[in-house]
Amino acid sequence: MIDHHRSQIQRFLLALAALFSLPSALSAAEPAKPPASQIEFFELHIRPVLIEQCADCHTGDADAESSLAVNSRSAFIKGGEFGPAIIPGKPQESLLYQSIQRTHKALKMPPDEDDKLSAKTIQHFKQWIEWGAPWPEEKVKPLTTSQAKKTEPLTTSHWCFLPRQSVAPPKVNNQEWAASPIDRFIFERLEKEQLTPAPLASRRTLIRRATFDLTGLPPTPEEVSHFLNDPDNDRKAFSKVVDRLLASPAYGERWGRHWLDVARYADTQGDVGDFPIPDAYLYRNWVIDAFNDDLPYDQFLQAQLAGDILAKQEDDPERARQLKIATGFIALSRRFGNTRYEDQHLTIDDTIDTIGRGIMGVTLKCARCHDHKFDPMLATDYYGLYGIFESTLYPTMGASNEPSPTQLVAAENDPDSQQKIDEYWDLLSQYQHQIRNHFRPWLKPTLEEYKQVAAKIKQAKKNGQPTEKLEARRQKLLASHKGKFRELMEHGLPWLKKEKARLVKQPPAEMLYAVIDGKPHHAKLHRRGNPETPGDVVPRQFISVISKTKPDLDQKRSGREELANWITAAEHPLTARVIVNRLWYHHFGQGLVKTVDNFGVLGAAPSHPELLDYLANQLIKQQWSLKALHRQMMLSRVYRLDSNDIKENSQRDPENVYLWKYARRRLDAESIRDAMLFVSGKLDREPGGPHPFIPWHKKGYSLNGPFHKVYPSQKRSVYLMTQRLFKHPFLGLFNGPDTNETTGTRTSSNLPTQALYLMNSPFLPKLADAFGKRILQLDQTEEKQIQTAFQIAFSRNPTPEELVEFLHTLHAYRAQILKEQPQDSATANQAAWTGLAKVLLTSNEFFFID
Repeated sequence: MIDHHRSQIQRFLLALAALFSLPSALSAAEPAKPPASQIEFFELHIRPVLIEQCADCHTGDADAESSLAVNSRSAFIKGGEFGPAIIPGKPQESLLYQSIQRTHKALKMPPDEDDKLSAKTIQHFKQWIEWGAPWPEEKVKPLTTSQAKKTEPLTTSHWCFLPRQSVAPPKVNNQEWAASPIDRFIFERLEKEQLTPAPLASRRTLIRRATFDLTGLPPTPEEVSHFLNDPDNDRKAFSKVVDRLLASPAYGERWGRHWLDVARYADTQGDVGDFPIPDAYLYRNWVIDAFNDDLPYDQFLQAQLAGDILAKQEDDPERARQLKIATGFIALSRRFGNTRYEDQHLTIDDTIDTIGRGIMGVTLKCARCHDHKFDPMLATDYYGLYGIFESTLYPTMGASNEPSPTQLVAAENDPDSQQKIDEYWDLLSQYQHQIRNHFRPWLKPTLEEYKQVAAKIKQAKKNGQPTEKLEARRQKLLASHKGKFRELMEHGLPWLKKEKARLVKQPPAEMLYAVIDGKPHHAKLHRRGNPETPGDVVPRQFISVISKTKPDLDQKRSGREELANWITAAEHPLTARVIVNRLWYHHFGQGLVKTVDNFGVLGAAPSHPELLDYLANQLIKQQWSLKALHRQMMLSRVYRLDSNDIKENSQRDPENVYLWKYARRRLDAESIRDAMLFVSGKLDREPGGPHPFIPWHKKGYSLNGPFHKVYPSQKRSVYLMTQRLFKHPFLGLFNGPDTNETTGTRTSSNLPTQALYLMNSPFLPKLADAFGKRILQLDQTEEKQIQTAFQIAFSRNPTPEELVEFLHTLHAYRAQILKEQPQDSATANQAAWTGLAKVLLTSNEFFFID
């Protein structure tokens, strides 16, 4: 929406002025302080639109085009000459929302239908108004970019930007809590808060908890039995369980999925056609393998930020290829618009936002339009990073108006291969453009004249007549439309199609959906975030509040390798803290910093700051090994606590911030699906490969016909095809990943539609039927079959009461089936067991972890 012509902007602003002309008696009183999540939402989704669309003319100054100002909540409520722009809490009654939704009879903004705001942006405004139009309090006016140039380097007292402290675990008098450093930090705080820790969980509870945590699957009855019967003490026996799980290939699948949430992974581009990316799975599998190999976290990040540059230093071809694949982290940034690279600034913005929130836990995106309103980061910091990625070539699988791929990367370290690939896609794009536009009315006269001239030349040559003038005309026609239809004129449409088909089958080399360096350069600052109004050139650089000196970047390269080294430097205050907090969140249900993607001023303060720094220091000391960090956390006493409530504690600490118990929680979407497949015996444990996409040259996509498929699969959920525009029917319903932005946490909603899906979808009945058959195949008594079913589903035996109840239900169900529909007993028995299996698979105990 920031690329309007000036006249369109003026019409938009005139309509905006008219919008705020109705009377109202509303007060402009500010509401109670809104939560940080709503303020962050405002900064990311509302303020940029106001700045880009309205701020130039709606300043509130006496000589402004409208009396409305858009620089505060009170100004919006006051409105323009005749009344309010918004009614907090009531979007449908707010003229602002009515006009951008284009439901108001007279006011439709922007005026041109083609320039209307996207549905997602309109929904953002609706949500914002429903919340009461939260607006951050700005106690101190932030520095402007021009002011910042004249001041000393930025400083801050906010904890996340300060160096980590070297912290020693405190001494505690309780021997049970003195065994591990983590426990000593936790117990000291529990004593301070006068909280009594819960007792230890049972071995059965613990192995189920740990197995889901590390693999996303339930333990088998055999694994449970082995742990229950291990004669070693609880901690030593449990350490063997943890080591076994960390060595399982399922560990990489589980924790690779967590990282893919951060990397906003999807198998499609996210533009208006949501084009499929056939090779995206290579990055997905690289992430999974990296976790299984315990690739040091600093190297893990370096490969994703600069793998193509590091690949040039590799002699091993496969190692170099894998490093290039790792840059899928950048290559998979979202695409925008109908034409390749028309909104490249938004793709780069997505890259910077993902690096900021995903790796460093800060909202860099908020400095795109202006200096950050809260954190000590300037617009020049943003555009210093922007230049690094503007100096990087992003691949694409095409766009609505240009459906052929381009800028894919050679898998081998051979400059000639890359040149051949570039020439290959240029030629294919050229042919594709002619094939797609051969019928255009504006082209028809040129094609007809060319045929006539070509026929005259042929006849003239046959008659021995001069052809110079005709040939000159022919060359002029070939050069018309910038020479983009030369082959169509010379050879015709059938030749073009045949030649394109030949080229598609004969690529010059293996190509990857990865990034490589382009022409290194510094970027210009975009005034108010608008690339159409460039400002001063900003040297490529990092975040100035952390990087006190300007980096010495190689002028022949983008600067991504230097950026990767800066981010993973041991002294960087954010990187280690953020990944420690992510692991803690997934193991304990909440982070030491609750806002796992935002450590800034609007984020939450750490509940145990010394422990966070201690673990971050330990991570670096242990060569950035994430598996070592898992062991530290999981072998602590606090991880092994029971989840039962303690009334006195709940009154003092209802959210369990100080970890006096283990936080009971629901399985995430992937674990629910995988566990159902697993216990039914239907889970395909083989790693996933490519998806059966229609080849790019056989199918195009557009706004009116975007890509939308669901491919049936019994593989683990991490291997399912996921796209940006449409949610997977199961994962989307059960709070699966948001593929459009970094998502460090998952919500856990309980909706009627989830129950309806389980009742009506064929997914559950098929698995229940398979689970029932699995039990019936066992040569056991009915009592033993029920015990086995409980062991498989819940990792425990049924209680005597449950056993009696299930036996009674089994007999009654079977008798009822035979009574209503007489048939052989084997069929009735299978149907009865299918019914019991449904009960097990949809029970709370199956869905929750204690």
